[in-house]
Amino acid sequence: MTVEINARHKDISEGFREYAKQRAEKIGEAFPMVESVRVVMDFQNKLCAAEVIAQRKDEKFVGSASTDTSMRAAVDMAAAKVETQIRKKRAKAYIEPARKAAQAAEASK
Repeated sequence: MTVEINARHKDISEGFREYAKQRAEKIGEAFPMVESVRVVMDFQNKLCAAEVIAQRKDEKFVGSASTDTSMRAAVDMAAAKVETQIRKKRAKAYIEPARKAAQAAEASK
C-alpha cells in the first residue's frame, strides 16, 4: 500500500508527517483491499483542514474535516469518515446479495 502525505500553504514538521502516515497505515491494516491512501493537509489562517483519500481497485473514498486549531483532530476525523464509508460499502456488498436471495426464497414458497 502506498501512502502519500501533502500539505498546502505551509510546511509541516517531520513528527506530524509521521503521525499522518501512521494514521493512514491504520486504514490499510484495517482494510487490506485499499491500495493507496493520500492525506492532504491545508492551512488557511487559523483554520486547519484535512482530506483523506483511500483508493482501491475501482473506487475512491474521500473524507474531509476541518477544525479551528488542531490538525491532528482534523486528520483523525477525516480518517474516521473514510473508514465509515468503507465499512458501509463492504456491508452492502455482503448483506445485499444475501437479502435478495432470502427474498427470492420467500417469494418462491
